[in-house]
Amino acid sequence: MKVLIACAMFSFSLFSGCASLNQESIQFHTSNNAIFELRSGKFDSVRVQPFETQLWLDANLVGSITTMKTNSDFSTAVEEVRQGFREAQKSSGKVTELDLGEGNFGFSVTVNGYTTAFIATSQEPLSWATISMTDSVSDDVLSNLRVH
Repeated sequence: MKVLIACAMFSFSLFSGCASLNQESIQFHTSNNAIFELRSGKFDSVRVQPFETQLWLDANLVGSITTMKTNSDFSTAVEEVRQGFREAQKSSGKVTELDLGEGNFGFSVTVNGYTTAFIATSQEPLSWATISMTDSVSDDVLSNLRVH
């Protein structure tokens, strides 16, 4: 009887542990100190390209992360992304300003099942980041997006 109880407890802990592995989050850090997490079940491979990092699930692209150099027409990345926000507000997409703390600026635009977040930080005036994702992962990403 003791052996049966011990085996049952071992099996339960083994299966419980395996089940929780799918729910673990992986933290991503962009070049301008923006940080977000994504549950590992939302993607199964990462492809590092020359100018972007792509997240894939079952042979489908579900997200990408890029770093953009600040245009020489703007003195800082924050200034450029703010201008992009003003332009995006004229579009037909759903535009949302992100709360990233003092000295930082970001917004997201949702169009046709994809959401792209544009993020600039005062710590990195020469570049800004974009995080594009399908709607199936956008809530996870945007809900925990922060600047370190």
